[in-house]
Amino acid sequence: MATDARNDELERLAEALVDALGTDAVRRDETLARHTSLRIGGPADVLAVAETSGALQRAVALAWEHRVPLRVLGSGANVLVSDAGVRGLVVLNRARAIRFVGLDGDTDEGAPGVRAESGASLSTVARQSIRRGLAGLAWAATIPGTVGGAVVGNAGAWGGDVASTLVSASVLERGETVVEWPVELFEYTYRSSLVKRQAMPGLPPYVVLEAHFGLQRGDRGALEAQVADMVARRKASQPPGATCGSVFKNPHGDVSGRLIEVAGLKGTTRGNAEISTVHANFVVNHGGATAADVHALIALARREVEARSGIRLELEIQLIGDWEPGVGSQ
Repeated sequence: MATDARNDELERLAEALVDALGTDAVRRDETLARHTSLRIGGPADVLAVAETSGALQRAVALAWEHRVPLRVLGSGANVLVSDAGVRGLVVLNRARAIRFVGLDGDTDEGAPGVRAESGASLSTVARQSIRRGLAGLAWAATIPGTVGGAVVGNAGAWGGDVASTLVSASVLERGETVVEWPVELFEYTYRSSLVKRQAMPGLPPYVVLEAHFGLQRGDRGALEAQVADMVARRKASQPPGATCGSVFKNPHGDVSGRLIEVAGLKGTTRGNAEISTVHANFVVNHGGATAADVHALIALARREVEARSGIRLELEIQLIGDWEPGVGSQ
């Protein structure tokens, strides 16, 4: 839309969001660096904080109604937000309710499980499950990010993933209909789903509201020991500090970190961004790095790995916001 018309529509949307969510929940030109794990990102035209699933639904529905580009952001892990920021509405998903089902004294029927709103921390859900002696999500106890992001991106680690543990999820569809999707409807592949593949910049056709994970009775002590081992191994193999997680997907039969290391890129810097000396598939912001710095390292890693091995690395992180033509699709 033309600039004046776009600004008018943004203003109307901001007013509608204030009416729906309250003044404190809506901000203009909010810098997103404070809301991403990499501590990088320019301003959002409008930012709305959704503390409940109902607030999330209202904010998304208003964006659709006003035809304003929309992005739902959870913990801000696994994303690189451009220095130019994000046009339209960014909704910070803080809907974090967690409810266990199928336990002793629970009136719900069926096997043990947990229903968690999409803004809940995935690792928190996993650890609360373990405290109840429930197995099935131990693999998720060291994964940063939210339930919603995990469901959309088929997050996984330590031999487990969302595709193998999700029973169903409540999904808000265009037209403001909430539908319970069985796991099969997500058509999961490695680090991807139907929801992720069909999303267009600024126009998500679906928003995950809540997820239902299947669990089994287990030994709490053994599960806690398993998580302690995973935490120790992760601390030894991944860098501390501000990162966005694994930058690239692992190609079939190989590991991205190994390919980048073989290309001699460990420790390479652009500005205050560095390809980690601990794990080459991580980029660390040592303070004051820009999205352009990080993207320059991403492009370099791709070029060098492809030149040496013939393998074209695919991004696991998502590029969000205003980028130069062609960059956001890489």
